[in-house]
Amino acid sequence: MGICIFCQKNSDSSKSVEHIIPESLGNKDIVLPKGLVCDTCNQYFATKVEKPLLESTYFQNVRFRNHILSKKGRSTPGKALIPHPKGGWVDIYNDEHGFSLNIENLDIIKIIRENKVNKMIVEVAGEPIKNNYIMSRFLAKTALESLAFIGLGDKKWLEEVRNMKELDPLRRYARYGEGKQWIYNQRRIYGEEVRFTDPIRHPEPYEVLHEMDFLYIDPGIYYYVLVIMGVEFVINCGASELDLFTDWLEKNNQISPIRRGSEKKIQKGS
Repeated sequence: MGICIFCQKNSDSSKSVEHIIPESLGNKDIVLPKGLVCDTCNQYFATKVEKPLLESTYFQNVRFRNHILSKKGRSTPGKALIPHPKGGWVDIYNDEHGFSLNIENLDIIKIIRENKVNKMIVEVAGEPIKNNYIMSRFLAKTALESLAFIGLGDKKWLEEVRNMKELDPLRRYARYGEGKQWIYNQRRIYGEEVRFTDPIRHPEPYEVLHEMDFLYIDPGIYYYVLVIMGVEFVINCGASELDLFTDWLEKNNQISPIRRGSEKKIQKGS
């Protein structure tokens, strides 16, 4: 019998797979098979957590400037300011054909046609807003799902993820928003324009959209680490606490817990 890792109800009739990171952030492969997250919980996260996150200024902007298509294969618009007394904000699209504008204001169309303005200012959001409630719940969701992901094929492991009482606060916060907002750590560890190379597995330069891992500090104390476009997020899987992680950073020269193996960052000019 299938049991959902969030609501802990029967999920035998569920038909949808669960993308741990949304498809609209470029994830096609890191998914949970149907039944681990029931259709009801899947739909809840899609509309109440992932949708507002993806529509936030930073994530919409980073998807625009990195050409990350939506789940339906559509380009994500950015925002551009037409600097003129009769100007204003317009939607701007960026694809293989270049830039295009979606302008509904007739005054803006007129001043452009009359060559009264020949430039625009494109909005750039450098990092997500810190201490964000939606991001906090998204991290709680992806943490539990990632625990299930690393144990796929291991029935005993998946049973522990479903039933472990120590995970219930995280489970219920992610799914129902119970309790106070869980704190998380956020910092940029590399620029989104940085490329990597792996001389063993992938010698050609490539970008990293997202990566994840767990940091085990003491028995029963582990942190979930998620990196999206170079921004690292860390949340405790057992409680709303970061002190032990902060201590770990100080002892390890502020390095990221993400383990890269033979992967190397390409230095500028190399």
